[in-house]
Amino acid sequence: MTDHEHDLLEALAEEYEPELLTLETQDGGELTLEVLSELSYGGVEYLVGAEYTQQPTENTALYFFEIREDALYPVEDEELLDTLLEIFSILNEDEED
Repeated sequence: MTDHEHDLLEALAEEYEPELLTLETQDGGELTLEVLSELSYGGVEYLVGAEYTQQPTENTALYFFEIREDALYPVEDEELLDTLLEIFSILNEDEED
């Protein structure tokens, strides 16, 4: 990597500000998610998030929520989760190209 490419990557990293969402867990704690995407499937809107850390890893768990007027609801149906993950993966591939 050239010095110019390194400087450019550093500048982009400094400008990036993730969209964060803090949720209360069932045990009263907090979970901060980075919003990765919103997608639509079957006429329903979903939010895709990952636990936010300063140093992301490749094994970060994804969280899928149904977006309703009053709140976010975790998607618990395994078949639906598989479908949403597949859609998210396809959309994410397109962004990386």
